[in-house]
Amino acid sequence: MTWLARRLVLRALLREWGRALLTLAAVGLGVAVFLSIRLANRAAVASFEQFTQGVGQGSDLVMRTEAGPLRESLLPSLRPLTEWGWMRPIIEGSFARAGTLEPFQVTGLDLVGLGSARDGQMDAPTGQAPASGTTALYTMIQVPDAVLITSALAEEGLRPGDFLDGFIQDRPVRLRVAGILPERPNQPRLQRNLLVMDLPAAQKALGREGELDRVEWGLRPGARLVDLEAEARRLLPPGLALEPPEQRAESGRAMTAAFRFNLTILSLIALAVGAYLLFQAFDASVNRRRETWATLRALGHSPSGILRLVLGEAALLGLLGSLLGLGLGWLLAQASVRAVSQTVNALYGASAARSAALHGGESALAVGIGLLACLVAAWIPARRAAATPPVQLLARDGGPAPLRWGPLGLGGGLCLLLGPAFAYGVPAPPGVAWHAYLGAAFTLLGGSLVAVALLPLFAWPGQGTRRWRLRLALRPLRRPTGRHGFAAAALTVAVGMATGMGVMVRSFERTVLVWIGSSLRADLYVAPLGAAGAGTQHRMSAETANAVAADSAVDAADRFQMLPMVFRGRPTFLGSGDMGIQAARGGLILAAGGPFPGPLLAMRNGGLHDPGVLVSETFARHFGVKVGEILDLPVPGGTRAVTVRGVLADYGNERGSLILDRPVFLAWFGDERVASVALYLRPGQAAEPVAARLRRDHPALQVRSNHALRAQVTTIFRQTFALTYALEAIGLLVAVLGLGQGLTGLALARRGEIWSLRALGATRWDLTLILMLEGLGVTAAGLVAGMGLGLILARILVDVLNPQVFGWTLHFSIPWPFLGLFSAATAGASLLVLAPAARWGSRLGADREAEEGA
Repeated sequence: MTWLARRLVLRALLREWGRALLTLAAVGLGVAVFLSIRLANRAAVASFEQFTQGVGQGSDLVMRTEAGPLRESLLPSLRPLTEWGWMRPIIEGSFARAGTLEPFQVTGLDLVGLGSARDGQMDAPTGQAPASGTTALYTMIQVPDAVLITSALAEEGLRPGDFLDGFIQDRPVRLRVAGILPERPNQPRLQRNLLVMDLPAAQKALGREGELDRVEWGLRPGARLVDLEAEARRLLPPGLALEPPEQRAESGRAMTAAFRFNLTILSLIALAVGAYLLFQAFDASVNRRRETWATLRALGHSPSGILRLVLGEAALLGLLGSLLGLGLGWLLAQASVRAVSQTVNALYGASAARSAALHGGESALAVGIGLLACLVAAWIPARRAAATPPVQLLARDGGPAPLRWGPLGLGGGLCLLLGPAFAYGVPAPPGVAWHAYLGAAFTLLGGSLVAVALLPLFAWPGQGTRRWRLRLALRPLRRPTGRHGFAAAALTVAVGMATGMGVMVRSFERTVLVWIGSSLRADLYVAPLGAAGAGTQHRMSAETANAVAADSAVDAADRFQMLPMVFRGRPTFLGSGDMGIQAARGGLILAAGGPFPGPLLAMRNGGLHDPGVLVSETFARHFGVKVGEILDLPVPGGTRAVTVRGVLADYGNERGSLILDRPVFLAWFGDERVASVALYLRPGQAAEPVAARLRRDHPALQVRSNHALRAQVTTIFRQTFALTYALEAIGLLVAVLGLGQGLTGLALARRGEIWSLRALGATRWDLTLILMLEGLGVTAAGLVAGMGLGLILARILVDVLNPQVFGWTLHFSIPWPFLGLFSAATAGASLLVLAPAARWGSRLGADREAEEGA
């Protein structure tokens, strides 16, 4: 870029500082939203993976069961494997901090073995006397309830000797901080919500003496992994599996892939809408500087030089806006990471991310997308300026040419047909539904093109009317220009996405409320304090559950248990409940298998000689399971054949679940612990007094009435979608700002007409009203097209995307009050933006013509 070119670019930016600032804001906001979601996703998933890995880094092989606990009595038979490497038995559980009920993962390790191992698996904890690792750790484990905390938690003021009060399983505990886990150089920082105990102490605290969750193996120097794995497979009994340590993290990434991809798509709304705004900005800027381009061409500059000049300006604005978006994106990530982490915790497992770090790769990607958006938006105006002869550039009437709205309408209609055809007609395996996203993209493109084609229809009220202001205001819509079209298209995309997501969320909410109303029939629900989310491991002992069920006010108690399980190589859940009580008192919604309670009675009558199972709809979709199919269910010591009796509607988790009758579960697994107890009270017993008494007698339990549990589920549901609403609001804000920018460009294009009207006696109010009505015509076209587009998108989201990605069937419902309020809010926001832009345009005079250029 020559010095003249640089001077022209900088002078234009300084002269049109308002346009430059708006461009920077559009790019910066789009990049910030995209980057914030990417950083929040990365932080939440990293937290989730750290919880799945714990402090078990450095291992080469992991042994676990496919279902149920791993018995510690098995370890002596595996001693021959120590010839190839060391062995690390691990047990895991949950701890809820008193007061806040903040979740912590408790990991039990053989600390003496770790301290004495020669492979340096773990150094002596900080806070111990400077002795050998073995001596320090042995001293620490003399206290039964001692824990090691991470340095991240220690930074909040906890020190060795302090206490952590909270709840493990169904009892209150006081844990003593014995030391701080050392951080290894060049390794990810340990997760803040991690507590490490000695293995026997953890087993006792969790009420799981003699049980383990997994055993990790590490190679000794000179040993080969293939030899260790071969010998391990020879020694392992049925029901145990071997996997590389990365498998657990990879499973976590795979489980959350669809959720993270959905958020990334949503985060692109602001950038996609901003692209329309950027095109308006560059188109107006290039058009206003026609005399400059003509002069440069007359001085010998080539068309390619003009092209490079405009694209260089776009690249400069894109780079500066993207760099601005980096800082804003990091700030937004701190606000959104907890919302993302909360959803990951609820649907997939433990995640306690509180902050997000700025990541080089994600930052580079965000800057690249922002830069690319600017270059793409400037390409067409730049090509037009470079290809137009100087004589045409100097023409006084060389304003923006009208659009050929007929072909645009036909193209939009074709895209609207292709979108649903791709979404509904292309089969795809469960997971990330690319065909649904492609169909949605075609639908968005079609809706934006149709919005442009609708503009002449909104000029109709101005035809033949005696209201001269209305006639003059809507006359430009009969032959809309690119500025009209891009303003309408941007608003259409923003309104369409917001409407589609809004209808989907409210359809989801109505479906969940119907499901809750039918499924939750008990009077009281009892669970350990802190039990929440798919990753919780809080359980009640059989003694506590029996004591609650034996209360004099209780008529029946349904004990429910849920265990993580690996089925066909994928993580899912195995649950158990009393099918007799459910058949008599419950109201489960069955998607297949016959009317309620037929499948449940078949399970109860089948017992152990003909065992049956209910599968959730998510499980059935992910594994391709149908009613009547016989499954090989992993159980301790091998597998058992079970018949699928019914498909259950369940919106509690995204991994899916199988449900056994409780007597069958106890016979096969022998686990009498329960995750929750549903209490049906005797006639005449009020729920709240009974709940208060149970809370007093069992302080480590949460006892909620039917009404309170429904309210809590509804609150959690709405909190889950709070981030979605925020992303939609930002996209709509960018679109409305684009309306204001578009109106200023349209006012400049009509400044000759404005001067003539002023000379004929029109007041400033008349001119302001004319410009505002023109902007409202564009708003109306974008709003109508956006509403129709949104309903089509909502259908794709409800009928295709949710069943394909999450396995959930939703009942489509149009929330008319929401659509009415949303339309009014969009129109009101447009008025607030259009009013100052119209007032500015009404003050344009003949002197502005020479100042701004035609």
